[in-house]
Amino acid sequence: MTAMALVAAELLGLPVSRNWAGAGYWGAALLLWPGLARRNRIQALLLLLVGAGCLALSHWQGAEVDVERLLVGNSSLLSMLVAVSFLGLVSRPGGEDDASLPRGRRAVASTLGAVHLFGSVINLSSVFIIGDRLARRGSLSREQSIVLIRGFTAAAFWSPFFAAMAVALSVAPDARLSMLWLVSMPLALLAMGLTFWQLYRQKGGEETAPVGDFVGYPLHLGGVWLPGLLAAGVLLSHQLWPSLSILSVITLLSPLLSLLVLAAGRRSPVAGLGQLVNGRLPQMGNELALFLAAGVLAYGLESLLSSWGGTLPLGGFGATEASLTYLATVLLSLLGIHPIICIALAGSVLAPIEPNHTLLALVFLSSWAVGTPTGPLSGINLAFQGRYGVDSFRIMRWNLSYLGLMSALVVVAIWILAALLGVD
Repeated sequence: MTAMALVAAELLGLPVSRNWAGAGYWGAALLLWPGLARRNRIQALLLLLVGAGCLALSHWQGAEVDVERLLVGNSSLLSMLVAVSFLGLVSRPGGEDDASLPRGRRAVASTLGAVHLFGSVINLSSVFIIGDRLARRGSLSREQSIVLIRGFTAAAFWSPFFAAMAVALSVAPDARLSMLWLVSMPLALLAMGLTFWQLYRQKGGEETAPVGDFVGYPLHLGGVWLPGLLAAGVLLSHQLWPSLSILSVITLLSPLLSLLVLAAGRRSPVAGLGQLVNGRLPQMGNELALFLAAGVLAYGLESLLSSWGGTLPLGGFGATEASLTYLATVLLSLLGIHPIICIALAGSVLAPIEPNHTLLALVFLSSWAVGTPTGPLSGINLAFQGRYGVDSFRIMRWNLSYLGLMSALVVVAIWILAALLGVD
């Protein structure tokens, strides 16, 4: 919690170095390491070793290793995760049990819509609010995991509040959003429709369950008031302080909103903080270790790929080249390389041929929306593994058919957009 407070202080303009927060997170990971699940310890060690190896190789090739970046790592994302944990103090209405949760086909649709709608504004926190509400004994079913992950990541196709859009527009700043949304918003609807169809037609089996057994998220006022309030607060705060990223706004707003709700309900904020410090936060060791290790791996891969340099032998960037770029990025996500690394690399090697930025943005957003639910080392899948004990490689296997079908639809959308833009 101290590390999160340091990040929040820096966001508010106080003279606090992010290095202290990074050191705090690494120190917490070391303290919590003995209590981590064996599987998570092995995976974190592998990520650290591969990342360190990539850094060593890139340094041997002449690249400089930024020790400060290694220390800071994913401190912004981790701070958001800690901040979102405050919402657990007020996100479970008292007196409710499993009988109050909707079931069946309508529950699938309502859960998809809820996580997509709120996820498009408040990002990863929406998954945790809904996931915590659905989790039984701290875990989620295969079908619940699929719905939450796909419904959330589909927002990357179009949401201006998503990290995917920020990264895409940083590389393709001249993209025309109105033209982009003509194809990206239908892709988001198709992604959710495909998920609903796949779950609707599956039968019960050793690992699968019929759609009638699905337990989803309620869409009555008691179920949506908290994410709705947070979404409104995020939108208002982003308008008042546009220099702050959505990630930063959530980090600042979530604890404040939670403590205000506790106080308004005549519950002690101090007691709530004690409950959080002694309960939820020590349980975040798995998430903490995985995200820190993934940060080392991401930096190592980025440094290694940058040290190789080079350009592509292309004379232009039309529908064919865009489709191949998308497919290459998604395939790399299966190898554990986050789309943000692929976007940065593709942007640098494609810049000399001056691609159409709207078409390029569609490629980047689509690779993020389809690649992250499938990539075993993506942020959302690592968060699920750490928070709900759902193995990230099992999530990858569950989403392989989704990746294939959505990739076909994305390629069609790329050709449609290229035709609308008049790109050869």
